Amino acid sequence: MTPHDPAAPSALEQGRPDRPLGRGLEDVSHVFLSPRANEGERDPAAGRRAERPLPRDQAAPTPVLLRPSAQVTREQVAAALKEFEGAIEAGMTVIDAGIPCPPYDEIDLLAVDRLCQLTIIDFETASSDDLLMRGLCHFDWVVRNIPNLRRMFRGQAINFTLQPRVVLLAPEFSTRTRGVARQITRPNLYWVRYHFVDAPGRPGLFFEPLSPE
Repeated sequence: MTPHDPAAPSALEQGRPDRPLGRGLEDVSHVFLSPRANEGERDPAAGRRAERPLPRDQAAPTPVLLRPSAQVTREQVAAALKEFEGAIEAGMTVIDAGIPCPPYDEIDLLAVDRLCQLTIIDFETASSDDLLMRGLCHFDWVVRNIPNLRRMFRGQAINFTLQPRVVLLAPEFSTRTRGVARQITRPNLYWVRYHFVDAPGRPGLFFEPLSPE
């Protein structure tokens, strides 16, 4: 037997074994013996793989600075609520405005929520304790005039078996108003604070529902 020479290349290092492979192995031997093509090809200039371009640095979007705007008008608040469906709550749609309800002046807006529940919306452009009284009076008028409202809004999908909701909007609510409201068990009152800001193009309104206390 010829002694093994450690310096001699092995059969695999020579690329092929020195004796014929077994039946069937000859056809697949190249899979094991051939080097992987294009392995490790790199772009000499970039020091990275040629097929992987350098990532581009993208600057973060520049934030928009919003500043408090001048005093908002009642017309602007009403227009925003009618134009942007769901501005106060997803699925809430305004169906009428300026509904006279003597002797309680007018309901600012009537809306229907996603459960087809009639919703009274009253708002002020400044903090006012009178807003709570207005909302309660309008609720009283609505529940006493359900038959008339059925005729007025015959084409609307309204569930009149549900008690109407009352939503009150203002830039701020006084501690006295919120304190009194905590003692009222009917109707359920929903409070929304809004902010009038200068936005690019035109003034903007941001509505902030407040958690019940």
